[in-house]
Amino acid sequence: MDNEFTLQEHEKGTYFKLPAFKRIRHAFCTRAGETGALEALGGTPERLLTLRQVHGAEVLVVNDDTRALALALPQPYDAVVTEKKNIALGIWTADCLPILMADRTKKVIAAVHAGWRGIWSGVIERTVAEMTRSFQSAPADIWAGIGPGIGPCCYEVKEDVVSLFRNAYAAADQFIQEREGKTYLDLRGAARLELTQAGIPLANIAAVNLCTSCRQDLFFSYRRENNAGRQLSFILLK
Repeated sequence: MDNEFTLQEHEKGTYFKLPAFKRIRHAFCTRAGETGALEALGGTPERLLTLRQVHGAEVLVVNDDTRALALALPQPYDAVVTEKKNIALGIWTADCLPILMADRTKKVIAAVHAGWRGIWSGVIERTVAEMTRSFQSAPADIWAGIGPGIGPCCYEVKEDVVSLFRNAYAAADQFIQEREGKTYLDLRGAARLELTQAGIPLANIAAVNLCTSCRQDLFFSYRRENNAGRQLSFILLK
């Protein structure tokens, strides 16, 4: 389902949507800003919940619809799950992958920050497991949308990262590429493998298959710009 995405334009910014996520309000924003997407999809900055992301694998479950409760927690998180309406779950990225998940049967949503450390640490699998444990989601009913991130065209990695992935995944060659004496990591491929290993059908996975490093016109990129800004991705139940 790669490349099944559409670009939405708003006077206060542009954002990408996945047609596969029908009836689920979501957006992968661009460097043009997130205000337009929030307004267009019925959200507000006051009801946007974001995390203290640290490239880890901790998952926050939001059972209370007060934003202050979640933000008061001192622990860092890289994923968040809820069944509460009118809370936009947000992830900030600038090369790492934003992954949005939705179970339309149980009406549960999740947002995940997935760089190489998070993927290797199991943040995707733990998020799916939390949706199952806390809200009885069946992995087969979960849809996953992988947002823009740095692509294998640009994401050169060193041998220590390669070794970690080769030791963790028998199928690592599916997302590790060798070119001209350098090694590149396909984050999107690694994330897709993690999602399917967590029980999500491949047919339920869609992606905005754009590279944040290549597309300077659309995205911030930490690898390209170092101290870059970040773009927001979010998902919302109404």
